[in-house]
Amino acid sequence: MTAKIHPSSVVHDGAQIGTGVEVGPFCEIGAGAVLSDGVKLHGRVTLTGAVHLGEQVEVFSGAALGGRAQSIGSKDAPDTGVVVGARSVLRECVTIHAGLPDHNRHTRLGEDCYMMAYCHLGHDCDIGDNNVMANCVQYAGHIKTGRHVWAGGSAAVHQFTEIGDYAFVGGGAILVEDVIPFGMVAGNRASLQGLNIRGLTRRGFTRSDLHEVRRAYKAIFQGSGTLLERMQRAEIDFSGNSNVSQLLEFIRKDRKRPLCLPERV
Repeated sequence: MTAKIHPSSVVHDGAQIGTGVEVGPFCEIGAGAVLSDGVKLHGRVTLTGAVHLGEQVEVFSGAALGGRAQSIGSKDAPDTGVVVGARSVLRECVTIHAGLPDHNRHTRLGEDCYMMAYCHLGHDCDIGDNNVMANCVQYAGHIKTGRHVWAGGSAAVHQFTEIGDYAFVGGGAILVEDVIPFGMVAGNRASLQGLNIRGLTRRGFTRSDLHEVRRAYKAIFQGSGTLLERMQRAEIDFSGNSNVSQLLEFIRKDRKRPLCLPERV
């Protein structure tokens, strides 16, 4: 099946168009773009520079991908761009900016992600598979997320923040700190509210899995002694539990942002 490109759209020389691609009216596809098989662009989509769209990616009207990073003094640079994983959906007016040449060079969105209308990914973000961003979520530059991360509408995340697997960021949150795997954060400024139990259940975590992660969470964040002492005890008490090991490893890693913790009352 050959590509179907509306006659009002502009495809610059050098763009690579796969089979079964559909391009709606008034789109512009830059010379460095790669549209894999089955990609669908609705009307008025702009792809600037090296934008690579995986198979069956769908991009809705008004989205702009690959533009120059919103960093003061940044300039257009070759071999910087955006990579979008297979089957991801980008709704109306989503923006994703290219990476900086002296950093990651590319901004990456994983496979099977869903970005709702008016979301933004800043330069050099690295977003894991199966992420969901509700309307108007704003990610600054250099943000990294794990798999199955959900962000509620209008959440704003500070640059260099890292969010672990299966975490949930509440709607309207102003997040300036790293979020543990399985965690749920909310508020301005966001604090750790507990575990993303509903999300974990939806993703197939068993009752036993949830029970152990809950026990570990309480031991680490609500027990006696310092955080380091509580972590050391948890490492012994939950030895062999892969979920708890992932949680402890995340807390221990070197980081550019502080760790988001529960509010102290």
